[in-house]
Amino acid sequence: PRRSRSRSGTWSAGPAPADEPGQVVITGIKNPDMRSYRATVAGLDAFVENHHYAPLAPEVRFRMLGRKKSPVPAETLSLRIVGDGEGDSVPLTIDADGIFTVPRIQAAYDSNADLVLNQKKGKFRAWPEVRTPGLPDNVRRLGDLRLECRVRVAIGKYEAPFWVVALVNGVMLTTDWCGHEKIGWTIKAPVPLAGATLVDGDRKVELKREGSDYHVPIGDKNWPDDARIELRFVGPAGEPG
Repeated sequence: PRRSRSRSGTWSAGPAPADEPGQVVITGIKNPDMRSYRATVAGLDAFVENHHYAPLAPEVRFRMLGRKKSPVPAETLSLRIVGDGEGDSVPLTIDADGIFTVPRIQAAYDSNADLVLNQKKGKFRAWPEVRTPGLPDNVRRLGDLRLECRVRVAIGKYEAPFWVVALVNGVMLTTDWCGHEKIGWTIKAPVPLAGATLVDGDRKVELKREGSDYHVPIGDKNWPDDARIELRFVGPAGEPG
């Protein structure tokens, strides 16, 4: 089947911090507005293919965020899968936290449907989210983030022109953009951070952060999938919570 509408500039890879020579930090998809249903299905497929990173996670969900990755009032949003046929439209439910799931619908895939939001293009974005049940809100599992990265990459690769994918493959010397040992992944916390610590048993490493962003070495195989990132949030008075 033909690819959906391509958009250049899909991925951004920034330089490493000064004390980490040679590391590539992926900041994410620049325009993951999920207009293409087929691209979203590519992400669903990546979740299934790489489920071993987070075997207890039941599904990949998507979180709707504003342009600055801030939470959005879900009651103002309406999202639909819209195909080419008249009346070919499927509404998707966005919960109070901006979370929604995307079902597999063969007719929507065959008609090269789009996900259409009732907002101006670029105002909101949808980000894949993988979470193993039972963890506190301030804890992320490393394997979950590794799987989340692969979902996001699959969507980005499907949307990107061939030359962009080939260029990034050449720069990284691999087609596994999430598995290279020098790959870092930038995650946005829901609120400002006082700190983020990568923990595996007695081993602990403080992660670099910038505001609400924290950088995770998802490609470093010295850390197992069950390692955890413990987030410390800034309290109301600006102190660590």
